Amino acid sequence: MKKKFIFFITLLFVLLLLSSTTLSTTQLQYNARKTSNHIIVVNISGGIDYGVQELVQEAIARAEEVDGILIIVLDTPGGLLDATFNIISLIRTSKVPVVGYVYPPGKGAWSAGTLILLACHVAAMAPGTIIGSLQPVYYNPATGEYTTVNESKIINPVLEMATTLAKDRGRNVSAARAFVLENLNLDANDALKYNVIEFVARSLDELIQKLNGYTVTLDNGETVVLNTENAHVEYYSGSLRTQVIRVFSDPIINGLIGTLGILLLIIGVISGHYVILPLAIGLIILSLLGAGYNANYISLTLMLIGAIALAIELVTPRFGILGFSGIILIALGIALMPYLNPSWFVSPEYQRMLFWTGITTGIVLGAFMGFVLYKIIQAKRKPPVLKIGMVGLEGKCVEPIEPGREGFVLVQGEYWRARSDEKIDVGEKIVVVKKDGPVLIVKKKQEST
Repeated sequence: MKKKFIFFITLLFVLLLLSSTTLSTTQLQYNARKTSNHIIVVNISGGIDYGVQELVQEAIARAEEVDGILIIVLDTPGGLLDATFNIISLIRTSKVPVVGYVYPPGKGAWSAGTLILLACHVAAMAPGTIIGSLQPVYYNPATGEYTTVNESKIINPVLEMATTLAKDRGRNVSAARAFVLENLNLDANDALKYNVIEFVARSLDELIQKLNGYTVTLDNGETVVLNTENAHVEYYSGSLRTQVIRVFSDPIINGLIGTLGILLLIIGVISGHYVILPLAIGLIILSLLGAGYNANYISLTLMLIGAIALAIELVTPRFGILGFSGIILIALGIALMPYLNPSWFVSPEYQRMLFWTGITTGIVLGAFMGFVLYKIIQAKRKPPVLKIGMVGLEGKCVEPIEPGREGFVLVQGEYWRARSDEKIDVGEKIVVVKKDGPVLIVKKKQEST
């Protein structure tokens, strides 16, 4: 009787324990947030730079708007260490799951690309892709050579970052350290075998199917269940601002722009053609994007310089050079303006209508300004017509005239070179005294009292 009683108590205890475990598991699954089936896909190909950082930041913001999943498709040889660390910070503070996928076959995510893959909540690779070679290198632009960096103050932060990411994501710490210390390389199968990634998928569609129901833990401790059933896939390429930053952050383009700006600056100062200085300064400022300077400040500076150039052109016409430079700088400044996410949404059709309306308006205004500049240049290049009876005609000074220095005047809608024995400022009325070949001799018009 006593044995039966002990058996009954033991059985009851086991049943209660099992029930408690089941309830806890059910409660955990109940508390886990389930994502929407909206998937944002962003492609990162080429070097990792500040343009890529802007793109990832916008893509994460877009994924958070739809409470979906972000998939970063990686095909990169590496890039800037500072930009890479910033991207890792964006991923770790993301409120949505971020999936890293090395694709297509035959490509890879080396160096900085591997570090970004380790930071993602889910890591996947296509067959035939490779990751690894995480040891930092130094590029010498003068010789074009790459030198391996062995300084501990650079190696140690990268090593610690790779180790921490592997620990936090439950991946192989030894392999992560070997990526940095031994330049280890792994293909998709080996990476899966050694617990560096979670999935091997031949295509994006296959990866999306495998992700359905997978549970991840965000860095804020929140548990999230991935929902990819009947997924709506949106390919995100970034705003105009991001695309401009990506173009001008490219080391080759960035170097060419900086060099061209410096050459124009030197030529303008030496030759005295100061009209090209705004464009030269604008190009130099634009080249600072590749050095990681704040795009917002660069945007404001470009628009300010462009506005000043346009104002000078309107007051003292300079064959359209200042006006043309001003238009270019203002356009680049507008393109670099901050991308703002509105709190309201409109239909894709309405967005397309707004887009094409803006494009059409820009083309019309640009064509009109181009036509005006063309007419101005045409008028200024037009050979002077030596008219009879110019003496006594009135006009307006459009360029300062001083004794010994010629300027331009506007007489009967035509630009004429002119000189005078007195100083005449822009905007003052003049009277033609006589004509010396193609040059008019003028004086100030005496205002009657």
